[in-house]
Amino acid sequence: MKRTEIIQEMQYALAHIRETVRAKKAAGVKVIGCGPVFVPDELVIAAGAFPVGVWGAEKLELYEAAEYYPPFACSVVQSITELSARGMYRELDGIMLTSLCDTLKCLTQTVQLSAPELKPIFIKHPQNYRLECAVEYMVREFTRAKEQIEELTGMVITEKALEQAIALCERDREATARFTELLAEKPGILTNRQRHDVIKSRLYMDRQRHLELVEALNRELEAAPAPEFRGVRLYACGVMLEPAEILDILDEQGFALVGDELAQETRQLRYRIPEGTSQIERLARQIQQIRGEAFLYDPKKERCDVVVEACRAAGAEAVLFSTMKFCDTDEYDYPWVKAAAEAAGLPVLNLEIEQVMQSFGGIHTRLQAFGEKIRGRR
Repeated sequence: MKRTEIIQEMQYALAHIRETVRAKKAAGVKVIGCGPVFVPDELVIAAGAFPVGVWGAEKLELYEAAEYYPPFACSVVQSITELSARGMYRELDGIMLTSLCDTLKCLTQTVQLSAPELKPIFIKHPQNYRLECAVEYMVREFTRAKEQIEELTGMVITEKALEQAIALCERDREATARFTELLAEKPGILTNRQRHDVIKSRLYMDRQRHLELVEALNRELEAAPAPEFRGVRLYACGVMLEPAEILDILDEQGFALVGDELAQETRQLRYRIPEGTSQIERLARQIQQIRGEAFLYDPKKERCDVVVEACRAAGAEAVLFSTMKFCDTDEYDYPWVKAAAEAAGLPVLNLEIEQVMQSFGGIHTRLQAFGEKIRGRR
């Protein structure tokens, strides 16, 4: 397949999520929604079910969500609730959610009110996640989730099935991580929107198919010559860079994303699953691989080191801190990340966004000025 055909298939998956869900249901496959962040979709795949991302919707008008949240709640959670209240998740058999921030904790409750027909599966992560007792706790959490998924699907999740699901997801993470490295090596070879679509589509299509497409795309990119790029090599922090119009503005202003730690994107790829005495323990031990995570206890603010190290590895010239409006976790970390990045000689732009925002004039102006500032330093 050619590069354009590969990306078009991924974009089609993103544009036809409901059609994919209906096709799965028609084929007798159970569909389980997987919300933000660090949801063990390996358990869903091991049960023969289809995991589909539940990350809200861009530029969505919020009406029903006002019954459940004050206006100063995160727009991602509000848009998930809005879709839930409108019945958009009725075709799901269940939904798996975490409670890694205060607003996500609310979502675990509001989803039961806005969509009472949905079977909820909740995962609670420990904050002191590097302790051995945290692994023991996560084994119990994942075992409970496994039993709930088995009850929902009518399938027994065997050790072999879970081992195969983990291997598949690990290969997909590795291939997608390699994809991001190739874009850092050859900035400008794809647009920022295309980069986003390739990474995000893994949440909305069969994982095996996504792996095949990414591996084929990587072969294409490895063989292609690097374009001449005179723009700004940018590293992004935050929850997400949506609506996608923001990515189009980045392209227009000559920015190329060479790396990110976005919760919706590369943060899903960074942490490998280690060995363990059982497959459930392997999933549980993944949490000990985490470093500098905004949604978990980070008393030493290692996120600063993670960002600076990643910028150096990718050759980034600047940092875009994409703050989701009313996101306390990122708002707390921003001053620390800004200070560390600037100490490393990296200019930082804090761009406050909302997933449901409709107007982009201010975003355009700020990114244009940021680009001019960086080019003026050369």
